[in-house]
Amino acid sequence: MSLAYRLRAQMRWRGIKSQTQLARISGVGQPTIHRILKCDDSYMPARITIQRLAKALEITPAWLEGNIGLGPPHTSRPPTDGYDDEIKVLMARLPTDARKKIVAVVRLIAQEQAPRGQPPGPAPESAPGASQAP
Repeated sequence: MSLAYRLRAQMRWRGIKSQTQLARISGVGQPTIHRILKCDDSYMPARITIQRLAKALEITPAWLEGNIGLGPPHTSRPPTDGYDDEIKVLMARLPTDARKKIVAVVRLIAQEQAPRGQPPGPAPESAPGASQAP
């Protein structure tokens, strides 16, 4: 499998829908990502580029380059739509006050989307020793 094939496969697995989205997540320029995907084996990017892409995709640089294994390393993280990765990268660049405001807005949206009578988000865990209602 080529670098382009592996990169494309991981983009699909992670739910990353575009080269631009991967560029924002990884810090690698979109033209470089395009060149990797278009040129197949005729183009080998710099090592730092491979490392950034691998980190963004949560795989090893060696796997991405095709040096080891038949499949990507096992991760416990399920595939996503790619937006969560992008949000994580963008949020890391913001000051704490801005992150708090964004979380407040997301909570409001989640509350609007939650079914009636059910709080948004995961169900709260019961405290140790608390009795369970039948």
